[in-house]
Amino acid sequence: MPFLRALHADRSLILRSVLPSITPVNFTAMITGTDLDGHGARTYDHEIQAETLFDVMRAAGRRSAAVGFEGYTGGRLLTRYSDIDGTTPRGSDDNIVDTVVRIADTERPSFVIAQLGRVDDVFHQHGPSSPEVVPMLRETDMRLKRLVEHMKPMGYGVIILADHGQHDIIDDPTTTMKGGHGSDSDIDCQVPCTWL
Repeated sequence: MPFLRALHADRSLILRSVLPSITPVNFTAMITGTDLDGHGARTYDHEIQAETLFDVMRAAGRRSAAVGFEGYTGGRLLTRYSDIDGTTPRGSDDNIVDTVVRIADTERPSFVIAQLGRVDDVFHQHGPSSPEVVPMLRETDMRLKRLVEHMKPMGYGVIILADHGQHDIIDDPTTTMKGGHGSDSDIDCQVPCTWL
């Protein structure tokens, strides 16, 4: 991932996801600044019980957007609270980037949060250490480059981070998944963050 690696070479830190290290809990922590006990959203169907960045933007007279696939945290939880609903039919993460670009161009929100969901899907399917994830990583790098190159000239600051890590599942007859997360292990909880 040469684009992402270059960003990390300039600005990088490791964050620790809140527990449990699962998507709805951690995306809600990103927009509230508090953990599960503070925000109460264990699943994407729960109501958020804390002030969100969407609320802060709205109180300041600004608009916000959330973008994600139907049935994923981005499209099912975050969009319920944002001013601009970027729910996108399932498909490629290119669809997510296209939606962010369209919303930025036409709506000009002050804050946008987006979830690239297919990366997690591919890691679950093959396991994060599998060579089969490499094409997805290359595609994701190009998507991030496209997103940054579009948003930065418009005056947006950009933060790139994952909501959690993921571990390989080895020899578990109870699942067909090869990658999992949700534990308190470093591999599930440590996430790199970069910004510009």
